[in-house]
Amino acid sequence: MLMKNPTPNRASKDILAKCMATEDLRVIHDATAETAYFDTKNRVLCLPIWKDMSNATYDMLVGHEVSHALHTPQVGWEDFVGDGKGSRIRHMFLNIVEDARIERMIKDKFPGLKRDFATAYNELHERDLFELSSRTIDINMPLIDRLNLHFKIGLFGLETIPFLANEQQYVTRMADTVTFEDVVQLAKDLYEKHSDELEDDEENQNGSSLEFGDDEQQGDAGQSGNDSGESQDGSQSGSESESGDGDENGADDGSESGDDSGESQTDDTDDGDSADSEDGDGNESGDGQSGLEYDDYKEGCSTAGSTQNSYDQGIQDLRDNSNNKYEYHTIPTMKLENCVVDFKQVASIWEKFDIAIRDDRQERYDKKRMEANADCREFLARTRSTVANMVQQFQMKQAADLDKRTSVAKTGVLDTVNMINYRWSEDIFCKNEVHADGKNHGIVMYIDWSGSMYGIIKDTIEQLLILTEFCQKVNIPFDVYAFTSKRIAGEFDEEKSVWIDAQYEGRTDDSELLKPHHFSLIQFLSSDMKTREYNQAVQNLHYLGSTQSYYGCDTPSEFGMGCTPLNEAIMCAMTQVPAFQKKHGVQIVNTVFLTDGDGHSMGAYRGYGEDKTIVHDSKTRKDYQLSDETNTYLQILQERTGTNLIGIRLMEAKNISSLQYRYFQDQDMTIAAKSWKDNNFVAVDTAGYDRLFIIRGNMTVETDALENINDDASLTKIRNAFLKGSNNQKSSRVIASKLIDIIAA
Repeated sequence: MLMKNPTPNRASKDILAKCMATEDLRVIHDATAETAYFDTKNRVLCLPIWKDMSNATYDMLVGHEVSHALHTPQVGWEDFVGDGKGSRIRHMFLNIVEDARIERMIKDKFPGLKRDFATAYNELHERDLFELSSRTIDINMPLIDRLNLHFKIGLFGLETIPFLANEQQYVTRMADTVTFEDVVQLAKDLYEKHSDELEDDEENQNGSSLEFGDDEQQGDAGQSGNDSGESQDGSQSGSESESGDGDENGADDGSESGDDSGESQTDDTDDGDSADSEDGDGNESGDGQSGLEYDDYKEGCSTAGSTQNSYDQGIQDLRDNSNNKYEYHTIPTMKLENCVVDFKQVASIWEKFDIAIRDDRQERYDKKRMEANADCREFLARTRSTVANMVQQFQMKQAADLDKRTSVAKTGVLDTVNMINYRWSEDIFCKNEVHADGKNHGIVMYIDWSGSMYGIIKDTIEQLLILTEFCQKVNIPFDVYAFTSKRIAGEFDEEKSVWIDAQYEGRTDDSELLKPHHFSLIQFLSSDMKTREYNQAVQNLHYLGSTQSYYGCDTPSEFGMGCTPLNEAIMCAMTQVPAFQKKHGVQIVNTVFLTDGDGHSMGAYRGYGEDKTIVHDSKTRKDYQLSDETNTYLQILQERTGTNLIGIRLMEAKNISSLQYRYFQDQDMTIAAKSWKDNNFVAVDTAGYDRLFIIRGNMTVETDALENINDDASLTKIRNAFLKGSNNQKSSRVIASKLIDIIAA
């Protein structure tokens, strides 16, 4: 009785495959795969999920398929295999010969695999996957089957495979094939030999005209391999069966071509080629690929290739159809022109809105704008000293950091003043100060423009304005985007009420491709703006934060708040951050996501139990196991761009207990609660971000510690107010302060 094998570490098998292939292959695990296969065109290795699979079997499959990746060409088999009658069997002949070649080559390259191949085929033989327990291995077995068994189990002494004297040449040729052309020629010779033998048998049976591949009489058994299989489908023998099979499998070749990707899993050589055939590369006419199935000999134990067919059927029975499945998704490439509303377009929207204001609305709007602009100017004036102090602290930190990077080096040139001290001092050479280069930074900020931010949006905008004012003073390039579920960019079909332009590349029916929802990135501020443009944009943004009617008539409808497309913003950042870095020539880009909640899913749901969800990035060619959808996308962003990822989670609650499961899990929250109470923020270690800060969202920026003190206040009251006010000033601009600490480091 076979003992249950330990579950192999699939991640280690992925690495093993890439190392053997010396190529960054994509490795996927598919519970529906009948066996391992390799897509030579897209460089994808599929490994099955089997029940009770040992490490040796896994390694054998990996080695087998990697050898296909290295040695099996995408083309070269079509002329021999062809289509129509007999193509199924011809393809099987080719597979068996090619398997022997590629397995020999991978074992020669990695000798340690010989033991894995021997162990794996022994295990599979013990499971009777070749269905030999009820058969006799003798010279009456078709030659192609004996060759198949010889190179799979005979080489390891598991069975003794007999060959006639005139058949030894084929054993030798199969053991010595070097090129794929050798394989094709040998497969052709074996097929022709077998066809000739069948014709002789048919002549001996009074001229039966049944063709090989449909209802042939097979060897000594006197049995039609296809007849027993076709009878299950109710088809008749003789010419009727031949005609019916031709209609069913020949006329429907185009549709069965799609099934080839599945059938290739039962047929390793076909695996890579089948990927091509799906796109029509294998057959320019677009049909004929139905010839790659095993229907012609599925039930006949004496049919040529029955051992391989039994093996394939046995492999299917070993598939694990439990809940231990893998779901694969790929990252979309965003079309930024249909996602981003740049600052010039934003200014144009405001201009059109100002023109559209008429009559009764004009007076009310002008009054609100006048009050908001005055409030904005007052705020900027009030925070000018705060910004100046931040600039001074930044410069001090930079100077201290520069001092740490300064070292003294001897030049090797004699110091003519100190050289007289050579008798008692070795310090007689001139010296230079060496300053290691610092890192210049840029900032790209993405702000949540959802309805849940309504109550804290003004305070948030004011903190951001302090930061952008600081960046302007010290010449740090920046961009500020707001992400919203309201779509603005692109072309809209008014008659059909649909957006014409897609926001991402790829087919909408691609089940693996992640599907972003409709959204927009609104570029409210940028260091690329001219002074006049920047000042006007600041007033417009401050007005949006101050007005009480986001869905009313006093602001452009395009800037109304919606849902939280955080994940879509991350997708855009994968393209925007490298472009920003290249444009401004900065060494480090600090990418900031400021939100009060989580984004909605794009389709990569985390499974339950042992289910796995894998997100594939075609740029880095890496697979990421999904734990948290947003954190996975952030990890991909960081690895793609090398950006410094900063998360700012805003909260209005008095305590952070509601976030224990989300960020702290089983940790002791005593320290976090104290930081929240004393400093109005908590730093969190979490996957995805380099640094994540949970910050009190409803915090007005304070600049005057003594603003509310009466003229007759006592000295003690003034002192306490000053101390408390100083702390409140620091904590009230926590967003700007934390970002400056990061930039100055």
